[in-house]
Amino acid sequence: MYKVKKKETFIPSSNGKDKLHVIVWEPQGEIRAILQISHGMIELIDRYDEFARYLAAKGFVVAGNDHLGHGLTAANMDELGYMNAYDASKAIVADLHRVTRSLKKAYKGVPFFLMGHSMGSFMARRYMSDYGWDPKYPSPYTEGSSVDGFICMGTGSMPEYMLQIGRLVLELEKSQHGERYRSTLMEVLAFGTYNRGIPKTTIVDGEVRKRTNKDWVSRDPKRVDAYVDDPLCQFSFTLKGYETLFNTLHYIQEDRNIAKIPKNVPVLFVSGDRDPVGHYGRDVLKLYELYHKRVSHNVACYLYEDCRHEILNELCRDKVFDDIDKWLETRLADIKG
Repeated sequence: MYKVKKKETFIPSSNGKDKLHVIVWEPQGEIRAILQISHGMIELIDRYDEFARYLAAKGFVVAGNDHLGHGLTAANMDELGYMNAYDASKAIVADLHRVTRSLKKAYKGVPFFLMGHSMGSFMARRYMSDYGWDPKYPSPYTEGSSVDGFICMGTGSMPEYMLQIGRLVLELEKSQHGERYRSTLMEVLAFGTYNRGIPKTTIVDGEVRKRTNKDWVSRDPKRVDAYVDDPLCQFSFTLKGYETLFNTLHYIQEDRNIAKIPKNVPVLFVSGDRDPVGHYGRDVLKLYELYHKRVSHNVACYLYEDCRHEILNELCRDKVFDDIDKWLETRLADIKG
């Protein structure tokens, strides 16, 4: 097990305005591979510190950036939830690719893995369409690809008719308030049902209630409380933010974009079966079948019983860490032949 050095820096965003906050967890020993993480909606890359240190101690360089409108990439608290780019979905994914190239320049010749969680999994799925093949950095290990393995965590999908309804409501709100408006209606449409399946466990003034409105995130109350208490995780998306989310979902669900994903990349889907983002495992299994049919024969799916959205912050996280590590180790063994 290696000691881990945590390094933070800022690099220019593809939008030409913001500076991306980037964290690299570097093993102080043999570097065996790179894992780049694309974080989720209304959070930041530093929340992956425990998981990153776990893998870095085993020889993985783990890195990621705060997306536009998130974490320390946002210029100030007022910019949280606002993605400052005309096509923000494209810009966020281009930012991920900028980080990839900087990592591949710094750590030459080692296998490269990509992991995305929640909204970050949507961005990572777009990345696989747009940059899964980068002719400047082809993988020496995976034919026709620049990525040696893809982990899709806490992901989901949305029917096209639902996207169209969401876009219609969004455009109506934008016409009245502008793209920087933080809409309670959009927030209810996006998250309103997520806590519905959570049991009531707390007594307040003689009434049994749900402990928090974020309990759908994890069964671990300490992790939920840490999330609720973090001001960088408790802002509301602007209408521009929801537009970015809808545009990304539409893009990654189009057949022509799925067809652009390199065909030889091993894929791992990871989710809790009580995660509302993946419709309690149903969407995840459908995506597993889709990717097995359209993308790669080397596709695995780990669904964790009774676990909620943030699988890396769940009560079963030690097992999840170990399972992901084993999947990565198997892939590295395949690469070495």
